[in-house]
Amino acid sequence: MSGDFKLSATLRGHEDDVRALVFPTRELLFSASRDSTVRKWTLTGPKPPIYDDTIALKGSHWFNGVAYAPPSKAFPDGAVAAGGRETFVFVKHVGSPPDADPHRMLIGHAGNITCLAFSTDGSKIVSGGWDSQVFVWDVEDGSVTAELTGHSAPVWGVLVYDEKLILTACADKMVRIFDINGKSLRTIQGHTDVVRCFCKVPTGHWSGAAFASAGNDEIIRLWTLDGTSVGELHGHEAYIYSLAILPNGDIVSSSEDRTVRIWRDGHCIQTITHPAISLWTVAGCPTTGDIVSGASDNIIRIFSRDPERQADAETIQSFDETNRMYAIPAETASQGQPFQKENLPGPDALQTQVGSRDGQQLFIKENDGSVTAHLWSISTSQWNLIGTVVSGEGSGTSKKQYEGKEYDYVFDIDIEDGKPPLKLPYNSTESSWDAAKRFLERNELPMSYYEQVANWISDNTKGTQIGQNDQRAAHQQDPWGSDRRYRPGDAAQNMTSGERKLPQRSYVTILEGNAQNAISKIEESARRLQKSGDADPAAVISDDDFAALHSLVEQLTKSPSDPHPTKPQVTSLLTASSRWPRKERVPAIAILARLSVSPSFVSITSSGNGTIVGTLANAGLLETRQETANNVVHAIRLLVNLFTSDSGHLIADGEFDSVLQLVRPFASEPESPAQYKALASLYLNYAVLLQSNAPSGESASREARAKVLLIDIATLLECESPHAVDGDALYRTLCALGTLLTLGDNFRNEIKSGVSGTLHFAGSKPGAAQQNVKEVMQEIRDELR
Repeated sequence: MSGDFKLSATLRGHEDDVRALVFPTRELLFSASRDSTVRKWTLTGPKPPIYDDTIALKGSHWFNGVAYAPPSKAFPDGAVAAGGRETFVFVKHVGSPPDADPHRMLIGHAGNITCLAFSTDGSKIVSGGWDSQVFVWDVEDGSVTAELTGHSAPVWGVLVYDEKLILTACADKMVRIFDINGKSLRTIQGHTDVVRCFCKVPTGHWSGAAFASAGNDEIIRLWTLDGTSVGELHGHEAYIYSLAILPNGDIVSSSEDRTVRIWRDGHCIQTITHPAISLWTVAGCPTTGDIVSGASDNIIRIFSRDPERQADAETIQSFDETNRMYAIPAETASQGQPFQKENLPGPDALQTQVGSRDGQQLFIKENDGSVTAHLWSISTSQWNLIGTVVSGEGSGTSKKQYEGKEYDYVFDIDIEDGKPPLKLPYNSTESSWDAAKRFLERNELPMSYYEQVANWISDNTKGTQIGQNDQRAAHQQDPWGSDRRYRPGDAAQNMTSGERKLPQRSYVTILEGNAQNAISKIEESARRLQKSGDADPAAVISDDDFAALHSLVEQLTKSPSDPHPTKPQVTSLLTASSRWPRKERVPAIAILARLSVSPSFVSITSSGNGTIVGTLANAGLLETRQETANNVVHAIRLLVNLFTSDSGHLIADGEFDSVLQLVRPFASEPESPAQYKALASLYLNYAVLLQSNAPSGESASREARAKVLLIDIATLLECESPHAVDGDALYRTLCALGTLLTLGDNFRNEIKSGVSGTLHFAGSKPGAAQQNVKEVMQEIRDELR
């Protein structure tokens, strides 16, 4: 057996979790992080290994995926691609300045991008995301050459198997195989939970497999390309986030259980424990066989079997000592139950007990009464100390009082300078997202703080369960396994507010997207259209117009609720969104959706004989089966945001029939989760409008409109969409339905029989288990009694 991996280098520079890595050569490494950067690491000293880093790409939001293509004619020094919260795929020349514009920005996803991979020749990129979409892009012309369809939940992993085949890992528990032109070849069932990651297995591998997959069910599964299961690797005790293959055929995995594990001949041959909660990513170097991990402590660590590439003894000892000093809250070590240390074996067990597998856990009651955690190492035949189980704050043994109740933590949160901090109580057994939502609602703070507060709670209550399954996780994770510590901003809010939800009286908005990147993409498209000679002379945007568009970035940043767009700005965007080729229109209509909250937007677009609704219709932006579904997504978001201003909701009111007719085809068959949510928001705003402007003399007209809207809402709730419906979108749709029920007894009695059937359909959707969804459904039932 070859020697064990030992620490080679520790790379510090990221300021938040390291989410993805590629390690193409010993001299070169790329990392993507939640700190909104992609960093390039270059070997500058061989022994001990020293790496210098530069920022290869700086974004406005976090990155989840990174991919690398080796040097080619188009990219003499190679190419790096990254994607994440901004929903764009960025492609850059390796070595280009950090502030240089990307070579390409690929716009098509309607949600967070989770995974990326280059084709074998580097000419194409495959991307997947929370929107259940997987695209194959041509890097040079920026177009989508194929869409891999059929996913009914977020896509967490993609693998370019060879020049012909692409594999996808999905939260619907399926592995799918496609050809690179988008044809579905096979769907593989076998996982019992979310599938997250792959690695390709070489021909002649000891497993007989073609590839391995893993995810939330904590098992690495080995498959042939025809979908035959040829093996399983057991040992991880939490979600498996990443897989890699080494040149010698060893499989490497990383997990939420704090470990990277190396597998050979069906067994774990080494477990590398880290002083971090989540091991998000692992990669292998094809030239050296070294491995690299990225974790929630913001650190990248390289490990090597070769003594020539290992760190000095002092550095390795320091890493081991950091692991031994890691504090494990008793609450997490005992699955949320009181820690029964009196039943634990004493220190002698470390000498007399033999582990049955690498990575097996053992808790020891030390002579001083403390409890330590150990993992079995099969290569050294000994138990390795990985942390101390601690009592006290956060462990359930020392509580803090707040308003007559006991909590593990009571934090001080500074929201505004000059004002006293607000108290945030939290128990280790609850979701940080639930606690964050309760805190914001209690203090009447905007939901824009939601993710920030939830992540802050997670960062300040760190500690992970070692060697045991956390039974609470099933109650804390979102329906599709999108990490319970990092969920999309306004989705899956599982909080019980204690207040009635019906009727809704406030309009909702959808303000998403990065203005700077969108405008840069518009410029890129304009140059490409002019160069190709395909540009309609009437569709040309002048340099002065672009200068005006760039001013929008500051306007949207300083005043997102009313950016005060000018007529030249709006006119230029309308030109691009109505006269350009349809696949080029997405960024323009996305910016228009952001601007539609402003009264000045309404004045510019709806003066004279027409309105913005007619403009959208005439431009074909609400037609079905376009080259990209995102034109429809942003067009509906524009209509949603119109309700923000008095003049805007007057337009929406006057165009009630036209708007519902335009969007009705999508209610029966939404083309993406983002489209479903936009429709739900639009229907909710119309329900609020009908509930709020109801003079007695207009009740008949109002109820006639309400019946039309109710049919569309029921269609959306009853649709059998192949796409996942998140809890927030379902909640908005049900709030629209429930708000209509409050219009009066006669109306309610007239429609109640049909609503009962609709509720049955809604209760079968994945998001129906969410707490606020269950509450609003109960309120609807109460209204029907």
